[in-house]
Amino acid sequence: MPLHQPDVLIMGGGVIGLTTALCLAEKGLSISLLDRQATGQEASWAGAGMLPPGNLQNAATPEARLRSYSHSLWAGFSQRLQEQTGIDNGYRVCGAVNVFSKDEGNLFLAHSQAWTDEGVRFHLPTSNEAIQYVPDLNPTFESMVYLPDFAQVRNPRHLQALRAACLQKGVEIIEHVSDVNLVVADSRIVHARLPNRILSFATLCVTAGSWSTSILQSLGVEIPVRPIRGQIVQLQLNKLPFNCVIEHGRQYLVPRQDGLILVGSTQEDVGFEKKNTAEGIAQLLEFAVSLIPALRHAEVVRCWSGLRPASPDELPVLGAVPGLSNVFVGAGHFRSGLQMSPGTAAILADVICGSETVISMEGLTVDRF
Repeated sequence: MPLHQPDVLIMGGGVIGLTTALCLAEKGLSISLLDRQATGQEASWAGAGMLPPGNLQNAATPEARLRSYSHSLWAGFSQRLQEQTGIDNGYRVCGAVNVFSKDEGNLFLAHSQAWTDEGVRFHLPTSNEAIQYVPDLNPTFESMVYLPDFAQVRNPRHLQALRAACLQKGVEIIEHVSDVNLVVADSRIVHARLPNRILSFATLCVTAGSWSTSILQSLGVEIPVRPIRGQIVQLQLNKLPFNCVIEHGRQYLVPRQDGLILVGSTQEDVGFEKKNTAEGIAQLLEFAVSLIPALRHAEVVRCWSGLRPASPDELPVLGAVPGLSNVFVGAGHFRSGLQMSPGTAAILADVICGSETVISMEGLTVDRF
């Protein structure tokens, strides 16, 4: 059986795995990346591509640090990807409004204070300005916070660009591999047995989203990451009624420049059951029309669902895996995998290479649970 010896084996080819592979390859390491299907087909593909702003200088929580760090990387990273691969990932600064109904005054004040404390640019629009941002907003939503630095990316295009960039940098991508036997010796993973080959490596990095839990369980390590289903509906109008992202709580409308609008998303603890339901789609359509009445005339183009990897505190588990000297993990990002992927990959590349991380790892490490 042939033996291949990369420096790092990455298990999981979503946005975290692909970005980490690219970061490590750019540092000169040889990388093999495994996925149980084609890369980028799970939660990374299914998301809406929302990229909220941040201010690393004032980021006081683990979430804010990782979000702000990633925010500082997105524009430059997207430009480099396009220059390297010729693929436009759809990154653009589109702005966003958080809207609040008449009985959500306390939430409105809390959001405004949080952005103030972090030093993120925001604006409280006048009635006339609000109409300019979202002309057909239901008047029930009387308060609004505008975030001018909010951005978005097209998930499938970004994943396509990442995959192409990895291949250009010499990353070996091995797809449709479900049968992997990881062999442990002296608290190390020494190699991985595939059906037709053996991979021997110095370091293993697990970035398999909701499937990371079972991979690490096979090594005797427990992490509390489980799948949470999110359903999305895609609408289309000849002319967009708004151009910025609109968020109300954890639901959102994301307009694309080609007239498509993503409506998301549900949050369902149903295990690995990835499907759309009548109830879920009805809920999303009701939300969309209640927010923007003009959307009742929109065409329903398609719908899909994804399985978000959620930890108990909704933050990722990052870094070294306790009890195994050469195993690292990046999983559990819940709703924020794509938006936090540049920062996560940079952190994983640093800890794997033994370098100091740009941000504190407090509140993100595996052993906090």
